[in-house]
Amino acid sequence: GIPVSLDSYQPATQAYALSRGVAYLNDIRGFPDAAFYPQLAKSSAKLVVMHSVQDGQADRREAPAGDIMDHIAAFFDARIAALT
Repeated sequence: GIPVSLDSYQPATQAYALSRGVAYLNDIRGFPDAAFYPQLAKSSAKLVVMHSVQDGQADRREAPAGDIMDHIAAFFDARIAALT
């Protein structure tokens, strides 16, 4: 078959896609729902983890104090540790 990718931040939609054999899941929030991790772990889908600092509509805000790259790296370190 043809590999299919789904871009969704809703676990119910992601779960449906997994049940249908989706090859890739992309979550713009970075898969924040820890209750969904067991289902992700049981699947063979590859995950695309994006960086996000908030839910909802994007807006302009001051960057957190310190090096922004440190904040982004910490986000990915925490998310990857949780997902593996």
